[in-house]
Amino acid sequence: MDLDDLRFSAEHVWVRLEDDHQVVIGVTEEAIRDKDEITRLRLPSEGDEFVKDEAFGRLTTAKPTVIRLYAPVTGEVIEVNEDLLDVPEMLLEDPYEEGWLLRVEMLNLTDYDNLMTHDEYEDFLREDYVEEDEEEELADEIEDELDEEEEEY
Repeated sequence: MDLDDLRFSAEHVWVRLEDDHQVVIGVTEEAIRDKDEITRLRLPSEGDEFVKDEAFGRLTTAKPTVIRLYAPVTGEVIEVNEDLLDVPEMLLEDPYEEGWLLRVEMLNLTDYDNLMTHDEYEDFLREDYVEEDEEEELADEIEDELDEEEEEY
């Protein structure tokens, strides 16, 4: 799979355009990073409709952690990856091929056009890691200052 053929949401969902209005949707490796086991996968059914940026499903991991899945486009579900529902671990093994979630008929091609390209998604991830590092450094500095104040008393 060439990741340059995909579009991405900030919620770590990928979208592959199949034809003018049909897309395949899945989750990125980033969404399931550091997950050892997926114990449950909840997805909509064929015929269900969902709206861009609203939750459409969720993954539950062994820790337990729940990851909500947010719709990258508005549309109607035309196919669900039933194999994935039976064996959710496939998602960890191959999130871009065998681990796809849904095939959707989009209502508006603009939703797809507004998603990030692979390069934009990579930039987004780099910015996100920088922000996390800065937050950790700030938390460490605050903790050090509090420790110093306690020592003074």
